[in-house]
Amino acid sequence: MLKLLLIIVRISTIILVTPAFAQQAAVLSIDALANSVVASNPERRFYFQQIGLAGVERDAADRLPDPEAAFELGERRMADGLTGAPKGAGPTYGLSIMQPLDFAGRGALRRAIAEHQIALARLGLAQFDATLASRARSLGYALFAAERKAAAARDVAARMRELARVVEQRDPAGIATTLDTAILDAGAITAERNAAMADSETSTIVYELNQLRGAPLKARLRIAPPDITLPGLPSVERMAQQAGINNFEIQSLRAQLQQQGLRVDLAQAARVPNVSVGPYFNRAKSDSRETNFGIRLTTTLPLWNSQAAGLAQELSRQSQGDAALLAANRRIARQVYEQAAYYEAKRRALAGWPAGATEKFAAAATAAADSYRQGAIPIATYVEMQRQYLDALSALLDTRREAMEAMLQLRALNGGRSFDGVSR
Repeated sequence: MLKLLLIIVRISTIILVTPAFAQQAAVLSIDALANSVVASNPERRFYFQQIGLAGVERDAADRLPDPEAAFELGERRMADGLTGAPKGAGPTYGLSIMQPLDFAGRGALRRAIAEHQIALARLGLAQFDATLASRARSLGYALFAAERKAAAARDVAARMRELARVVEQRDPAGIATTLDTAILDAGAITAERNAAMADSETSTIVYELNQLRGAPLKARLRIAPPDITLPGLPSVERMAQQAGINNFEIQSLRAQLQQQGLRVDLAQAARVPNVSVGPYFNRAKSDSRETNFGIRLTTTLPLWNSQAAGLAQELSRQSQGDAALLAANRRIARQVYEQAAYYEAKRRALAGWPAGATEKFAAAATAAADSYRQGAIPIATYVEMQRQYLDALSALLDTRREAMEAMLQLRALNGGRSFDGVSR
């Protein structure tokens, strides 16, 4: 009986422990997280489909138009040329197949337009990948910071709860003891609320990251302590110049403008007459049988210049593209200046703070509890130390996150690349 009971206990332990191990959080570095998001994001396949569809458009661009078939069916009546007396009647029918030809290079222009469409689709994929990686890195550090805030707030709350129990045992009847206990309990409640808010932020970030990397929403995830370096930037003029070359939006507008120039050429080529050639066959039967066959050539006569409206529309779109490119260049340059100034402000602030400040404040907050137990500091000093520790930790983590996001924004403005001349 005892042996059977031990077997049941072991089986129950395995059943209970296995899910716990299955639910262990995956620990990833920020770079590994970004690579995972880019590789596993379910939306990337749509961009590959766009590239494939653009390739189909290119392959079909310089093909000849489909031939046109015409079929005629009617009746033929013959009459005497002098008297007008009918001589006979019978059916008549005809068939012709015409193949439109291109003598103005329109097929080559259409193929060049389709080539630019492929380039635009590839630019869209590259921009999507860069945006995904940037978002993943930003969320990864935000997740790490939220977990640090939650852990620190829970530690402070636990210390205050424990200290409140110690204070209650000193002199339960004294008013000072009652007030000190109330202060500690109130501080613990505030710290627990901060921890709950950080936990909520953690859950929100994890859900978004899991969705970005195509994982189940409830999958647990943790970020390894990142090694965040804040390098010095080259001159802002140099960065603006590089962004003007590498920025995805500017590259896309440039490609669209080149494509529009080809559309203008295509609209101008529309004035060249269209030519179609093909065989024809006619047969008529009345008092005699008549058969006609040969080659037919047709063409348009551009007398009324009906293509002028289409050309004007394409030229108007080209002017709009020029204006859009100019506006984008100015806006991107301004954003480079703004983000560089924001980054340098955060970087200077962090450089002025002592190294290991978070560990120093954490040690001071822990030591304050021992000092209060020994009566070396009053309750107000102890509570203020805990509050300042949490505030300083939040300030350090938030400032580092803001600097990192500014750097990510600068990379996004530069087409997902680091700027040349960045110092380590």
